[in-house]
Amino acid sequence: MKYIKMLGLAAVAAAALMAWVGAGTASASVVTCPVGTTCPVGTTLHAVTEGKAVLDAPFGNVECEGTVHGTLTSNTAPTAVVTLTPNPTGLVWTNCGNDTVHTLAPGTLSVTNIAGTKNGTAKSTGARVTVVHLGFHCIFETNNTTIGTLTGSSTTKKTATLDISATIPRVGGSSGAFCGSSAPWTGNYVINSPDAVDID
Repeated sequence: MKYIKMLGLAAVAAAALMAWVGAGTASASVVTCPVGTTCPVGTTLHAVTEGKAVLDAPFGNVECEGTVHGTLTSNTAPTAVVTLTPNPTGLVWTNCGNDTVHTLAPGTLSVTNIAGTKNGTAKSTGARVTVVHLGFHCIFETNNTTIGTLTGSSTTKKTATLDISATIPRVGGSSGAFCGSSAPWTGNYVINSPDAVDID
């Protein structure tokens, strides 16, 4: 009987330990850099376009190179948040040909792990960009908008990438309906700082 009671107590202790471990995991970091090491809040993230990012607006394609620069401001499960640096460095557009693209507000990025992978779903909130193309003027802004996937270094076997495939809502601009209600945005950004990033 004592043996059975001891087994029962051991089972209770084991369950309590598992609950404690589970609670610890729930509050664990979701961004690791280098791989397997928790990224501390305050870590700087910087990414550059691989080729050009494309905004496929109703009046024609706008193609630019660019950078994303920000600071990890929250790193707890299930979602990490990167607050982009205020203008002019947080969300930059360059080499846009004859088009003018300017960031009015860089906003924030959030990343949530995709189960069973080292990758994450990326969302943007509050990124507000004005675009002038062939005389048309439109303003686009994200609002908890899914913009693509942060593909971790364990998947790419090198630096992580931010793979953009999004539809960005149009919120203003002097050209009104000619801008449409939204525009697809595609492109790839290479995260060159930190050198290795996963989403756990």
